Amino acid sequence: MDSGPFRRLSSMETIQVIIAEISQLTRLGIIGLMKHMGYPVAIREVIHTGKLAGAIHKDHINLIIISSSFINSCSPDVVRTVLLKSRHTSRILIRDEEIRNKPLHGFDETIEKEDNERTIFRKLEKQVLTLSKSDSGLNQAGEISDREKEVLRLVALGMTNKEIAEKLYISSHTVITHRKNITSKLGIKTIAGLTVYAVIHKLIAPENIR
Repeated sequence: MDSGPFRRLSSMETIQVIIAEISQLTRLGIIGLMKHMGYPVAIREVIHTGKLAGAIHKDHINLIIISSSFINSCSPDVVRTVLLKSRHTSRILIRDEEIRNKPLHGFDETIEKEDNERTIFRKLEKQVLTLSKSDSGLNQAGEISDREKEVLRLVALGMTNKEIAEKLYISSHTVITHRKNITSKLGIKTIAGLTVYAVIHKLIAPENIR
């Protein structure tokens, strides 16, 4: 997927999100997953195709989540607005049907119909992490120690505190301390978020996730 030159945010800045989807059930599911991440987000729901262009231009939008069925209902002008005029915005496509007579390009991530909840969560959080400056934490000197990187890697691999302690020959209390430090430094509160972070920074390979 092509990544547009979207503006990175500070870890505390609210992420402005548009969910363009006709199905209320789908919107509620995406909203629930977004809020579960623990990042500050402001979500605007768009259910009428004619209002999407106005919503994009009204405020600075950081992330657009739009379904292919919604795109199929849009006029060519609205599609151009989403794919071209919003190129400084991260975009996620929910592919719930085939795109008809419209180009499918310019999306940073695609959610497929067969994706389970965990996969969808990771795809969403990957884009949120990319938007946030916190995603570069492992590349900043002094941000987390080598030991913390190793603990983060094992957490992402699905190991328990006890298993990590035995593997690294340290106490469970020390593991807990390391995990608190990692969470504090990176600003990521969920295991799923830490897992995505570890994959992005090549601490683990995606195929090694339990």
